[in-house]
Amino acid sequence: MGRNNYFAIIFILFMAVSICSGETVTLNDSLEMRLIPEGDFTMGSSESGKYPAEEQPAHRVFTSAFYIQVHEVTNSAFAAFLNETANKENLRKERDAWIVIRDDLKSEKGRDFWPADIAIENGKFKPLSGFEQYPVLSVSWYGADAYCRWAGGRLPTEAEWEKAARGGLQGADYPWGNMLPSDGIIFNRSWVHNHYPAPVETAKTYYPNNYGLYGMAGNAAEWCSDWYDPTYYRQSSGKNPRGPEKGSSKVIRGGSWASSTQSLRVAYRSFGSPANMPSGVGFRCVRDAGK
Repeated sequence: MGRNNYFAIIFILFMAVSICSGETVTLNDSLEMRLIPEGDFTMGSSESGKYPAEEQPAHRVFTSAFYIQVHEVTNSAFAAFLNETANKENLRKERDAWIVIRDDLKSEKGRDFWPADIAIENGKFKPLSGFEQYPVLSVSWYGADAYCRWAGGRLPTEAEWEKAARGGLQGADYPWGNMLPSDGIIFNRSWVHNHYPAPVETAKTYYPNNYGLYGMAGNAAEWCSDWYDPTYYRQSSGKNPRGPEKGSSKVIRGGSWASSTQSLRVAYRSFGSPANMPSGVGFRCVRDAGK
């Protein structure tokens, strides 16, 4: 049996045992959410010298139950958000702080931007044809936060994101286990020209993890709500940690189309200025259970 075939069979088994029968809900954006049960898990990495220091020490963390979107927010959903806020007086100023769109490339200021696959057509924001269900990219933390609040949710904490990504697996490097990523996981790609689409696939590509979540490694990395501190795990709360009270960068998780295998690991921590609009970063929303 070939390595790739074996990898695919493992994923199919995961699909069979994933929590697909669990309760699902939606936010105002109608994107499906999956319930992540309350409980604790081991967050971070334990082997000193093998993994980056900012992932250590490994520590037990309890999270209350929450819902998380099954896949990243799509271009179609984000365009709907932009259109519903288009009558706001300060839309242009806010939109400029939220996302890069194709029309921005026509300006001198924006000609070198990495675009998301959303444009303005007849005064309305609209995804490029064929890219409606791709994850939105080139979106800032401010844009992601504004979208989640508009939809009736919020961005996940770093702890919530890692718990969801692990899918109930303890001590695994990736959402599927410890095997290195193979065909179907979108990573280690290059973007040859900023007018071309990013080398990603739809937001519901390949197989879900044991919680039924897609894209928790590769394709698009994802903003979290927390401020980033490389030493935070040394003093992190063991119950529903929310990250440092202040900082200059926000946590990014999951790795993207441009990431190495190292950066796809569930414990890997990355970060960026909340004002940045990285070409490989999108997001998904969460909602507290019981609301």
